[in-house]
Amino acid sequence: MSETDDGRLAKLEAVLYASGRPLSLATLCAHLKLNSEMEVSDLLHKLSEIYERDGSPLEIKELPERRVVLQLKPDYTKQARRFSTKPLLTAGPLRTLSYVAYHQPVEQKQVAEARGSQAYRHLKMLEEMGLISRERKGRATIIQTTPDFADYLGLSRERASMKRQLRRLFKKLELNQMEKR
Repeated sequence: MSETDDGRLAKLEAVLYASGRPLSLATLCAHLKLNSEMEVSDLLHKLSEIYERDGSPLEIKELPERRVVLQLKPDYTKQARRFSTKPLLTAGPLRTLSYVAYHQPVEQKQVAEARGSQAYRHLKMLEEMGLISRERKGRATIIQTTPDFADYLGLSRERASMKRQLRRLFKKLELNQMEKR
């Protein structure tokens, strides 16, 4: 017996919502017990059309490497942020992550020198969240952001482009801070 599109759409939406991170078409196909990634793509397209038609603040964003994520449209993040029960990152870890993203690949020792001894705790948390990776190279530990970091923030995975995007973002944040003073 074949499941209705409504049932499959509901399951797809539930999986995307609960994961809170990008998922590959292959993962979705296996989890939803579908026959092909094309079937997953068709369902994603239908769900995306429903969100668009209904004026939903949610969107399905396609990412590189045949991955997708269910996320809030950028126009709604400012309003929603006030109601978030817990921010993803507090100021300290966010500054450490920003440092890594801008200077990557960077030695762990350099991050600690720039950010202080608390940087080690921040790096552990960021690694557990899947936003950075650490790799031993001889006596040094090299840190860089993961593809999930770029996807989560909607940045390019290409390092030079990411750096330009971060520069613009930091400049915008500086201007906003200056305007508040």
